[in-house]
Amino acid sequence: MTAVPSTPAGRKPAASGFDQMSSWSRDVRFASGCILMVFATTHFLNHALGIFGVEAMEAAQDWRYWFWHSWIGTVALYGSLLVHPVFALLRVAQRRTFRMPGREVIQIVLGVAIPLLLIDHIVSTRVQGVLFGQDESYHAVLRRLWPNLALSQSLLLLLVWTHGVIGLHFTFRARDAYARWRDPFLLAAILVPLLALIGFSVAGREAQMMALPPELYTAQQVDMFNLNVTWAKRAFFGLIGGFAGFVVLRELRARALGAIAVRFVGHGVRRVIPGPTLLEIFRRFGIPHAALCGGRARCATCRVLVLDGADDLPPPAPAEARLLRRISAGDHVRLACQIRPKRDLQVQILLAAKQRGAGPSGTVDPDDRIGKKGLTVMVADLRAFTALSERQLPHDLMTLLNRFYDEMSQAIAAHGGRIEAIYGDGLMAVFGLETTPARAGAAAIAAAGDMVRAVEALNREYANALPLPLRIGIGIHGGQAIVGAVENESMGRREITVGETVMIASQLEAATRRLLSDIVVSAETVSATGRSYRDTVPHKISVKGRDKPMQVYGFGSTPAGEARSDTEQGMQAKDGAGDWVSAAKDATPDLADPGPDRS
Repeated sequence: MTAVPSTPAGRKPAASGFDQMSSWSRDVRFASGCILMVFATTHFLNHALGIFGVEAMEAAQDWRYWFWHSWIGTVALYGSLLVHPVFALLRVAQRRTFRMPGREVIQIVLGVAIPLLLIDHIVSTRVQGVLFGQDESYHAVLRRLWPNLALSQSLLLLLVWTHGVIGLHFTFRARDAYARWRDPFLLAAILVPLLALIGFSVAGREAQMMALPPELYTAQQVDMFNLNVTWAKRAFFGLIGGFAGFVVLRELRARALGAIAVRFVGHGVRRVIPGPTLLEIFRRFGIPHAALCGGRARCATCRVLVLDGADDLPPPAPAEARLLRRISAGDHVRLACQIRPKRDLQVQILLAAKQRGAGPSGTVDPDDRIGKKGLTVMVADLRAFTALSERQLPHDLMTLLNRFYDEMSQAIAAHGGRIEAIYGDGLMAVFGLETTPARAGAAAIAAAGDMVRAVEALNREYANALPLPLRIGIGIHGGQAIVGAVENESMGRREITVGETVMIASQLEAATRRLLSDIVVSAETVSATGRSYRDTVPHKISVKGRDKPMQVYGFGSTPAGEARSDTEQGMQAKDGAGDWVSAAKDATPDLADPGPDRS
């Protein structure tokens, strides 16, 4: 592919109006959507109080009215009602292809359907209340809605809630902290509308049985209601028609300008009309790709390396620039969802270029379970295994290893751990996938003690069959680790844990030889457990990637954790990271340099 000449003086081309607008319109759309979601949540929770009767709903309504009927609440609410659909339509108008994941189709359909039901609801309550002083209390509104309009209003509740929940989920799921809140969020997403519908049903029946005079409407009120509803719906459909006309005109203009060639490394060349983003081109031609945030510049899974034509792309918008700086992206790395090529381009997909599970549009959604989590990692290894294997028959060696791993897996599983990897004479296990870091650290140390005792039992059992006794070295360290899965056709799917925490645990296992200890645990992990352990010896060791030596504890005997006493806590000394150190530290030499190998 011939390189396209760059712009004069090497300057970047200016971004189009839509490109400049998208970086801040996304924030405006999100903020207005959050305001509407807060209003909907308080409104639906108010509905849920109908389970306890209309009086409970009225009492809570007074508190809601205090804010949402103030001038600040009114401006925020109705401003968001106007701004959010406009900017949502703007995002739809920016699309150059409508091949997209099903969740985005649902969002668009819900966004169009909601106003058709919402306009009648707003006019019949707030607008008529302001113009004619109609009663907006729950007992009055419920009598108007129940039972004739109960089905349409229940449908409106579900549409609004589903639209909001989907939007929040796909906004936050790319963030590490969301993993901790995903389950409570799902629970609330189910309970809030369910309780609201139950409360609406119970209170609606109660309101119908109230001995109140029937509401009478004048001809002027009826005509005003119909007029307001008609004009509001005309304005909404006019807005949609305006955007549809804009899209048609834009496509006609783009086709008149001619096509450009976009070369995808490994996927051939595609000729497209200028206008769509690179992510939309992926979708149009079914090229497998990742897009965790759906093209909102909130993740970097759709990033590509621009091999040719980078000088003809506009500079990154603020949102894209911030994200690229965060991941320390190299030169010519861009987000596919943010660039709209206007000249020939050659790119290479950097993530998820080939994965199973791609949809019809080629979309590959990374696993929601991928993310950072506070874990405790254990690395264990049999000592002098090479010498042992040279003196054993193959069948005997495999029988011994099977027995060894059976004992180790039982010890680890008994304390809530999971074996992540087995490599010959060693293994790696993680603790804390379903519990707190403090409990994970205590569980890993307890499991290590059981593993050492299991090895001692094996030595007694195989005393006459082994040329030398089995010895095990175990390193334990807790911290943030990246969890996820790798998958391909040859090895299938495997859960893995990677990161600095794994690397440090491996180095602590290697240090067990020179520290003459079967178990070495970082002081950070011991401190996090909130327990003290007997027969521990403090050391300092050098760790790759850290400038200062790391404080660790070697266990002289199998661990038996005990709750710390006040006396012990008072005798603790603070180390660099706030870890406690026993009084024996002063008499212990600094072992930052490797000592004799005990294997």
